[in-house]
Amino acid sequence: MRRSLALAAFAFLAGSFLHAQPPMPLPAQPRPETYWSVDDVKAGMKGQGKSVVKGVKIETFDAEVLGVLRNINPGRDLILCRLSGMNLEKTGVIQGMSGSPIYIDGKLLGAVAYAWAFGKEPVAGVTPFVQMVEYAAAHERRELAEAKQKPKRLGLARPIFLDGREYTEATIVNDHREPQPTSVGDGLWLVPLKTPVMTSGMSARSLAILKDHFGPLGMIPVQGGALSANIPAAERDIKLAPGSALSVAMITGDFDMSGIGTVTHVEGKRVYGFGHPMMGLGACELPMMTGYTHTIMSRLTLSFKMGAPIRTVGVINADTSTCIAGWLDRTPDMLPLSSTIIREPEGKAHTINVKIARLRMLQGPLVHVALTNSVDMEGNFPDEMSARVKARVEIDGHEPLVMDDWFAGPNFVGDRAAAMLYAPLGMLVQQLGSNSFETMRVKSVDCTTEVHPGRRAADIESTELESDTLAPGDTVKAIVTLRPFKGPKQRITLELKLPADLADGNYVALIGDDLNNARAELRDNPHLGNPQTLEHQLQMLRLQLAAKRTSLVMRVPMNSGAGVTVGGKTLPNLPPSMVQILSSSKRSNTQTINTALVARSATNYVIQGADTLRFTVAKTRRSN
Repeated sequence: MRRSLALAAFAFLAGSFLHAQPPMPLPAQPRPETYWSVDDVKAGMKGQGKSVVKGVKIETFDAEVLGVLRNINPGRDLILCRLSGMNLEKTGVIQGMSGSPIYIDGKLLGAVAYAWAFGKEPVAGVTPFVQMVEYAAAHERRELAEAKQKPKRLGLARPIFLDGREYTEATIVNDHREPQPTSVGDGLWLVPLKTPVMTSGMSARSLAILKDHFGPLGMIPVQGGALSANIPAAERDIKLAPGSALSVAMITGDFDMSGIGTVTHVEGKRVYGFGHPMMGLGACELPMMTGYTHTIMSRLTLSFKMGAPIRTVGVINADTSTCIAGWLDRTPDMLPLSSTIIREPEGKAHTINVKIARLRMLQGPLVHVALTNSVDMEGNFPDEMSARVKARVEIDGHEPLVMDDWFAGPNFVGDRAAAMLYAPLGMLVQQLGSNSFETMRVKSVDCTTEVHPGRRAADIESTELESDTLAPGDTVKAIVTLRPFKGPKQRITLELKLPADLADGNYVALIGDDLNNARAELRDNPHLGNPQTLEHQLQMLRLQLAAKRTSLVMRVPMNSGAGVTVGGKTLPNLPPSMVQILSSSKRSNTQTINTALVARSATNYVIQGADTLRFTVAKTRRSN
């Protein structure tokens, strides 16, 4: 992989979840005499390639070697070929052809992997098969080295003539995020073929969630169609073979999402494809599926295949910089997700069930998009609505994480409601997967959403204290005026008894919902706000999940620390003198733990807004 994602909502790290399976057999290595050494490849050599442009029928195209580009990356070469036939003169090299094998004199040369965008001739960069075998065997990961590489310009051993021009060098782009040429006049630029991600049963609104995540990975989500019911059984039972469509699933079930490319070679139960990384995961575990090609969508830049997965036949276990590779007759470990939508007042429930690939870098976004799409399958939410979301996330070796909360307000209306509603669950799953302490396996995600008419939200219009001068042991009383959406104002009183030994001084009362209180709790407890252990991270997540948007909260921070955290270890309930001594030490990893007094009142509304009140505590306070 050549990149690492860093987006505002998620902290993404490259890698993937692996679930224990029987030991992997030793790779079935192709015999060296069946494929070409790069040193033996010469300009002018001619051969044929294989790919599918319609249905499952493997067709052939012609290929002529134009030259060899050495060291496009450390240890990697690229063979430059002109393709013809199979209507490629019109469509150009097709996204989805990635992995299409090319043979010369019956020996395998390599896989189509790069293309000349905007060129009038179908010129492809071919990954040598010898390097596909080497990298797949080692599960080699080169994403960090490649992520920093700018487009590299390499000289050709001899000039080539394309589109009536002479070229003596070519530029190789290895990162999909790099600026790419906008016309053929920019020279001979070879860019990695993107992977079309075909979907069925998924809305454009759901796919939009993945746009920013897929772009840097070189994947383009495309709305497609499911496999037609009238496809002959022989085509449904097609086996993977060189040139056939190769689908790699990310979501399967009541709707699906899968990347589509081409098989390069099958050796026993070992399958090689794509000729470039899909996501650059290194070791991985993704469903390997046969595929059906509906049609080719021609474009001025790079055309792409539209297709659909047929059936799972194995597992992709290596996603390297030269190819993807997998094993037939193995079963992938997937994350089951169930989403039930109940629309009130009818009360009719609709449930979708899918399985999600365990992609550590995309687990959260895929959960987010799956939940969002479960709503889109039922139609839009009403413009004015409230939703109660109950979710349970099961984790291997730990107690489940549970959420039960209400959502309402201007962010949860119309087209954007579903995406906003499930963003916290997506972030939760991503935080579990990207934690830096240990590999965590999410066993399942179950979510039930009740959709109620009307916006059950209320703004905090005003707050006041019954008295702003109190003595230790007195009760703080805050009167909060709520202004419900399209409803009459309501007054709620929050009461909080002060400790009898509370020190004199000035204090503040923070008024808001329970989420504001949870954020303050994390600030007061550095070991939770910046977890240094898995236990503390889980405590942090449970604290946030327990907070209710419908709870009105008064929080009074105490002015003295209650303990310290040292290198992630907590020392609570210390005498003030000890807290002061430890906090003033020169150890940089020592932080103070603060406490607060908290009063809550449940309401029928999602609370919006916050306020701060100030009061004084004095033993000799003046009587009112």
